[in-house]
Amino acid sequence: MTIKECLKALEGKHIGNRMRAINALSKIDNKEAKSILASIANNAGEKPYIRHYARRAVQTASPASSHQQLIAGYEPERFISGIIMPQKRLFLNRVLITGGFLFLVMLSFLYIDYGAVSEVSGRQSENLIENDKKDEALKVEVSGLNPYRLFELAENTYKVDAAMIESLWFQESSMGRNLGDYRIFDVYKIKKNDSQEVKEWKKKERKAFIAICKANGFDSRKQFGGRYGEMGPFQFIPSTWLVYGKDGNNDGRANPWDMADAVTTVASYLKLYGYKKEDFNRIKRAIAYYNQSPKYFDLLQRNAGLFGLDIKQGYFSK
Repeated sequence: MTIKECLKALEGKHIGNRMRAINALSKIDNKEAKSILASIANNAGEKPYIRHYARRAVQTASPASSHQQLIAGYEPERFISGIIMPQKRLFLNRVLITGGFLFLVMLSFLYIDYGAVSEVSGRQSENLIENDKKDEALKVEVSGLNPYRLFELAENTYKVDAAMIESLWFQESSMGRNLGDYRIFDVYKIKKNDSQEVKEWKKKERKAFIAICKANGFDSRKQFGGRYGEMGPFQFIPSTWLVYGKDGNNDGRANPWDMADAVTTVASYLKLYGYKKEDFNRIKRAIAYYNQSPKYFDLLQRNAGLFGLDIKQGYFSK
């Protein structure tokens, strides 16, 4: 997108288009683009979460940002069992901590949790009732809040680490700046060479996607997402959102592109599948319902340690 196209998108009301414009501006290396991002970040009349998208775009472009340090090989503090372990310690302490962690990891691989499946399925009905009650309490507080405050509220409500939610946000959509450029309706068009299994999957997702658009008053042909039709800042596929999507801001709709709805949904989803703070096995198992890749979980955990440092230093209060 050009700067002119970005400005036009920012004047509109569509959240996805505005975030795509911010994402495009963050990739343009000139003073005008940086000036526009700075003005959005400092505009008191702008919506809080849009200001924070722009603020994060400025921060991640900074050489001193935590994300650039991560890319450059900076080793962040580890997020282990919900405890942020300071990096600057004596060499002996680091060796002992690393050795202990590796030992626990080895034990976790040797441990066979025979009751894992039955435990999760047995908890689902109980958690669904519990989550419905919590949703109502959370809705009252989230209207107009920035994403980082939403993470904190979600942690207090669902007992899912705010750092883990922010890590998912970063990993799935680069903190809302990369929502995908694929026209979702076209993603689910059936092709001649599609297998029967793929055809059935596309029919299922297209039906769910159209239902979501209809419920939110969106034109299904004008919505963009990931290459498989993933939607919003946490990249839910339509069939998953249709089942688990929550109305997080009490506007009567479950909108996958709305930050309050998306944060409420991802927190309640992880809680439903057994997420428990400071329990490595339960955390890993819950995340597997979101993405089964071991590499995904390792990177998610690493970033959560980095974001946990911001939280520990009182970033939410800023």
